[in-house]
Amino acid sequence: MSVLYNEEEEKKYLFTKQMVCTNCEWKFEDTRVLNSKLRRKESDDDLRPRFQGIDSLKYGITACPQCGYAASAKNFEHLNKLQKKMLMDKVTTKFIGRKTVQGGQVLDYPTALEQYKLAFICAMAIELPISEQAYLCLQISWLIRGRIEELEAEGTLEAKEKQTLQEEEKRFYRQAYDGLAKAVMQEDFPICGMDQNTFYYLLAVLSFRHDDYEMAIRYCGMVVQDRSVSSKIKDKALMLKDEVVAAKKQAEEEAGGQSE
Repeated sequence: MSVLYNEEEEKKYLFTKQMVCTNCEWKFEDTRVLNSKLRRKESDDDLRPRFQGIDSLKYGITACPQCGYAASAKNFEHLNKLQKKMLMDKVTTKFIGRKTVQGGQVLDYPTALEQYKLAFICAMAIELPISEQAYLCLQISWLIRGRIEELEAEGTLEAKEKQTLQEEEKRFYRQAYDGLAKAVMQEDFPICGMDQNTFYYLLAVLSFRHDDYEMAIRYCGMVVQDRSVSSKIKDKALMLKDEVVAAKKQAEEEAGGQSE
């Protein structure tokens, strides 16, 4: 799916918020999305959100241009003394100030990706739960997917650049899968804001994308068997399970043919 957003249209969904960095007390402007104006479209099968006129994911990170602290907009103001010390030792002392992004300004994908990667570094530095680190990896992979779609819509995506972007997307996607699979064994629900069935469905999709058919079928089964599951997630899981079973059968047939 190739998508090209109109910059003037995108500005209609944005507003400026005055920020004071929780880490260093630097004052700066942050660009936020007017959620009340968003019109949801069908999400990707791995729950990547899509909205009319804007890729709101680009604006999910707040990043201080002075000290290098970056985090999801909803968690940016939550830092304790120990985390501040960890940031100072592992991030701020090595950070080279970045160009300030003016509030209300449309973010391009490279800038958004820079902010998300910085947030991932900070998440590791202050030792956030593995689920939060993994979900940042998933969001980075979604953003790279969005960048590919944008360049394809523009007709400017060359084969070499596409390969580079796709390889990077796969690396972060794999990190997301590995991290979320660990998180489900270590953390209580909700995880990353998701209830149990939504999270299991996401893991089923990620398992399928990594050709881990047995785990994908297992997670789908866990969703379908829960009597409290919503009909929407249940239907998605049933459709996914059919796809996984068909892919597994095809892979087994191909493997059998090669061994003869």
